Amino acid sequence: MKTSSISLRVADFLRQHPPFDALTETERVELAAGGRVKFHEADEIVFTSGEERGRFFWVIQRGTINLYRPTESGEELIDVRVEGDLLGVDWAEPEIAYRATARVAQESILYALPADRMFEFCRRHTAAVAFLQAYFTVRDPAERGPLAPTLVELEADAANWLTHATEVNRRAANRLLTAAPDEPIQVVAARMAPGMQEAMVVVDADRRPIGIVTETDLTARVATGIVPVTAPIAEIMNTPVVTLPRGRNAGDFLMAMLRHRRRHVVVTETGGMDGRVLGIVGEKTVQVLHGNMPVFLAREFRLASDVAELQRLRDRADDLLLRYVEGEAPIDWMTNFIAQTDRMLAEEATRLAREKLMAQGLVEPELPWAWVAFHAEGRKERLLRSSQRTGIIHADLPAGLDPGPVQRWFGALANELGSVFSVCRFPLDHLGRMASNPQWCRSETAWAESFRQWIRHPVASNIITLTPFFDLRAITGDRSLVANLRAAMLADIDANPEFVPLLATDAMANLPPVTVFRDSVLDQSGGVVDAINTKSNALTPLVDIARVYALGLGLEDATYTPDRYRQAAESLPEHAGMFETAIEAFDHALRLQTRVGLSRGDDARFVRPDELTRTEVQRMKAIFRAVAHLLDETVKHFGLRGR
Repeated sequence: MKTSSISLRVADFLRQHPPFDALTETERVELAAGGRVKFHEADEIVFTSGEERGRFFWVIQRGTINLYRPTESGEELIDVRVEGDLLGVDWAEPEIAYRATARVAQESILYALPADRMFEFCRRHTAAVAFLQAYFTVRDPAERGPLAPTLVELEADAANWLTHATEVNRRAANRLLTAAPDEPIQVVAARMAPGMQEAMVVVDADRRPIGIVTETDLTARVATGIVPVTAPIAEIMNTPVVTLPRGRNAGDFLMAMLRHRRRHVVVTETGGMDGRVLGIVGEKTVQVLHGNMPVFLAREFRLASDVAELQRLRDRADDLLLRYVEGEAPIDWMTNFIAQTDRMLAEEATRLAREKLMAQGLVEPELPWAWVAFHAEGRKERLLRSSQRTGIIHADLPAGLDPGPVQRWFGALANELGSVFSVCRFPLDHLGRMASNPQWCRSETAWAESFRQWIRHPVASNIITLTPFFDLRAITGDRSLVANLRAAMLADIDANPEFVPLLATDAMANLPPVTVFRDSVLDQSGGVVDAINTKSNALTPLVDIARVYALGLGLEDATYTPDRYRQAAESLPEHAGMFETAIEAFDHALRLQTRVGLSRGDDARFVRPDELTRTEVQRMKAIFRAVAHLLDETVKHFGLRGR
């Protein structure tokens, strides 16, 4: 009776903490029955780094346990574990020796439980697996092992469908109808009607796509009498066709529709128009299968008649984004979704601005130009709405052309666009780093000269305040202007080898905290604060170090932080594990900041530990470890002084 009573009390305690809250009551009681209760006084050692792992792991019922990693000069505090935390369990590599030493900081009561039973029970439950994968035991990112296999299917939720491929590809083949370009419209329409097909692919003799015909084409051009029903279908088809290869998931189809503002994507053998047609996917197909469709935004943005409508659509995008974040949608997909949404916003804002300037009698210069984003938007990482950091790059003026009217038009355009974005809740930059400032609205040559001076004289230029301008991306307009500027910038960096190490030194400024425990954050100096700075503690160092490697390696096309790390891993395979860990850390940090920010309605720069789920707390600890390791290895790679 006594043993049974203790087991029930232990099981009741476990029920309050993950991953055990995901287990059944029977599993918790059985797990508790195989364990024991242990008391430890202050300074006692629970286990030592390098010691062979035993058959038990521990759950802290009361007290505080510090974890230390051995160093050349002694040991380093790397984590603080408190009530409900786990000790001595490694989900990825359960047989490996302990990686840290666990020392009791305050007298503690621990529940020692059988590890094999815990692994067996947890593998039955998705939520338990997800928590344990986030809760990887303190480990060096350079010694990454594979994650323990997930033995259960992930449950369908608000966004997991983005990664599903089988059903959408099956539908693509089942709903395929094709027509030759010379077939009469009335014959093609008759074939479309019985199956209520959304569209038909027009193909050549080798079944390669040359166009697509939709219900809208038949209604707008044939039913109105503009084109006779006896005309060949080629007269009303849309070309070129948006294509993808077979096997792509629902998220890929959606992104292609958003990017190209089309309602249909054709599947071909090669993924291009040179391949044989295999199927067709329309927005209605994905809507029927999965719901949560953002493709309507492409249509509605184009129909927006005023700024108020643009604001409503941008707010709707945030509503969708929150659902995707909560549903653990891939971070790459979400950043692309918002980047495409903001591109459509910029394009329609430009259309409205042009109409207004024309009505005022201003004449647009006949010059190539591009609307450029810097900072987070330049990297396609702005999930939460933040200050505008924009610029305009235009081609050099021909000799003899009066610059006055050109400057007035671009200045007026920048003011109009800035006003639209402000209404859409993108604040003005308090330092004036916007296209409405003549300093950031210049010719291609003037921009190139600015970068050249920053690179040649980084200290005099106060380069640490200018690094966001090295993350630039054309949102709308002539993208070749930005490509040319980036090529010139990398050539100047190559000619000034001291520039990148100086950037690397500046990137050392943001040191991560040691850990999170209870409702506090322990910083590197041993001080305790009550909030995590998601920007300086996590995102900024990850972004800054990625930029350093990208510029140092001359990665022309990479601005998105995970892409920079992926390409850096190809050039520096000896650091591939570290870069992979940095990508995961970035994913978790941006996802966490976005969820909290959308929920609170702010930028989520400061987040209290009690605002986070237990899984997010463990992920934040892992982020701190990843950033610390990344900084240390960057110091070695660039030969810097130790941080």
